[in-house]
Amino acid sequence: MNMKKIIYMIALFWAAIGMISCEKEVKDYDGEEGVYFYVQWGAEWGDTTKWANQSYTPVEFVNILGDTYEVKVRVMSTGRVKDYDRTFQMVVDKDSTTAVVNQNYEPFEEMQVIKAGQTYADVVIHLKRNENIMEVEKVLGLRLLPTNDFIIGIPEWGKLAGMWSSEGSSEFDASVHKIIMSDFIVKPARWIGGVYDQPGDTESGRWGVFTVKKYKLICDQFDLTYEDFQTEATMPGAKQAVIQEHMANYLQELYDKGTPVLEDDGRLMWFMGVSWTSVVGVPWVPEQ
Repeated sequence: MNMKKIIYMIALFWAAIGMISCEKEVKDYDGEEGVYFYVQWGAEWGDTTKWANQSYTPVEFVNILGDTYEVKVRVMSTGRVKDYDRTFQMVVDKDSTTAVVNQNYEPFEEMQVIKAGQTYADVVIHLKRNENIMEVEKVLGLRLLPTNDFIIGIPEWGKLAGMWSSEGSSEFDASVHKIIMSDFIVKPARWIGGVYDQPGDTESGRWGVFTVKKYKLICDQFDLTYEDFQTEATMPGAKQAVIQEHMANYLQELYDKGTPVLEDDGRLMWFMGVSWTSVVGVPWVPEQ
């Protein structure tokens, strides 16, 4: 490690300490002020001040209620606190981005401000749920560019003593941050259905065959996320029974009104307690 990089690491250490008070100096060397991404996350237990700086932010829409989500991306500055606003530039990094504007994320202002008396700014990125992340994850890459007020402050991030290791690699380009979006839905651990779910099988169990459509309908009715279906603590047997009874009554009421809910293969959606049987792959034929 050369002397310049050592100085940057020392500066980064003081930057972390300086977040406690914006009045403190965050770098004790002369030179141009710079900016870098300082996005932290980690395990929910332990001391969050020791969370590592991360090169990416994972966003799993399967665990999010609603179709939009806000991500706060923190940009830190090196150098001394100033008594005037300073501008930095953040753009979409085309080389790493597969996400589609207006489908996966909303456009954002490229020119951002670190306010007077501050050493950082939290830029809010608005993400959107879209069908194109149900099978393949999408990446929104963000890149910092130099301005009249700032250069790129940290050319490469390295692990700091006393802080946890970053996911993937502890050394990465601190001028780039990636937001990785997905919405993968597979049968959760606490789905209480029958063991037969192949074409020609008759649905059985409390909830019957798992389908994404049925799962989403349960979530809409009970304000649940995917994590709620994963453990016995969040989905005990009593709760499973309540869901089964409610969904059976709900589907039965719609059926009786002549507006039944159908699965993608055309069969009637099924829960234990409805008045019909449902065979996988066999469309429902209304009585004449």
